[in-house]
Amino acid sequence: MKLKAALLMVLFLAASSVLPEAQAQPKVNYEKIRTLSGYEGDVLSLAISPDAKYLATGMSNNKVLVWDMTNWRIIATLAENDGDVNAVAFSPDGKLLASGHVDKKAYLWDTTTWKRTTKIMAEKTVNALAFSQNGNVLAIASDDDDGMLWDVKKNKLFKTLKGHDRDIRAIAYSPDGTRVATGSNDNTVILWDAASGDNMKTLSGHQNNVNAVVFSGDGKYLLSGSNDNSLSIWDAKTGNLIGGLAGHANGICTVSFLPNSHTAISGDCMAFSGPFGIPVRTTDSSCKFIFWDVESAKKIRTIESDCGLSCTAFSPDGKYFVAGFAKGDRFISVYERK
Repeated sequence: MKLKAALLMVLFLAASSVLPEAQAQPKVNYEKIRTLSGYEGDVLSLAISPDAKYLATGMSNNKVLVWDMTNWRIIATLAENDGDVNAVAFSPDGKLLASGHVDKKAYLWDTTTWKRTTKIMAEKTVNALAFSQNGNVLAIASDDDDGMLWDVKKNKLFKTLKGHDRDIRAIAYSPDGTRVATGSNDNTVILWDAASGDNMKTLSGHQNNVNAVVFSGDGKYLLSGSNDNSLSIWDAKTGNLIGGLAGHANGICTVSFLPNSHTAISGDCMAFSGPFGIPVRTTDSSCKFIFWDVESAKKIRTIESDCGLSCTAFSPDGKYFVAGFAKGDRFISVYERK
């Protein structure tokens, strides 16, 4: 019995020595290392390739700029005369880049040649894009009640997502590819079955437009960010509300999880009012990024930011954090984890 007890204690100690590392909170000591500027147009969207070689930025002048992340120089300009590029996304294998445009179109680009391969027609302005985990399906959110799941291989519509009452602003695939989440101007998030296109559950609780949705890398959590200045934490499998995160003074336009963690970052947008979209700042120095520990629903760190934020992305290894700005000063901020 003593030998057995000793053996169990050894196994327990061995397991406990691994556990803290597996659950360790990633470092969020990001520092701005450079500002990218000098291009034409506002930055409306951005994405980093799976191998962290390229940064793609969607611009307000009909173009997608492709940056080499080793020297932060533009290596390709992808142009179609279809208005603002509201969304960009790389396929999981990095072979394709998708772009979504105001003029009811999405395009697929070959990342070897940077040539256009496919044109996809949408019902209205494209707002967000997301590839499935195998890259076979492109999810498309637009200024329409319905979302689209596009079969990339067969180049045809796979499923239509029907359930929202107003424009869809955000879309995301779960890491295992079984579910799709959408956020809408009807103040709701919907979880969809990715295979059937059926509405699994409508998630209610936000008091204003839902601008951002994102799954954690392990598929445990779903985060949504809204113009009601808050984030909601949902159980990604059941759709049950777990809790909320409050700390922004403006509407939240972007939310991202650090790779392989339950740490997330959110960024607030400026509020715009009137027919000319005049920026309104609620308080001085109110624009910021906030890092959250989603497990404990606690704030980890705040970084004061310029206003006019439009989009953010992490590199796959978490080394870089990139933010694009649209209104006011036009630039891209690059942060590096130290």
